[in-house]
Amino acid sequence: MRARAALLAALARTGTPVNGDIEFVGRLAQADPAATTALAAWLETATAVRGGPE
Repeated sequence: MRARAALLAALARTGTPVNGDIEFVGRLAQADPAATTALAAWLETATAVRGGPE
């Protein structure tokens, strides 16, 4: 599940504590992998523009 991994990685880079697995990430990735990948890409862009986690 690349979409799930991408979203977990993006969340971690925003400073969101990712302890193991966040339940909604798995459900979202199963329901709509394309949306999950798009959300991960958006988070990556937003984090880069903001300058990373504070």
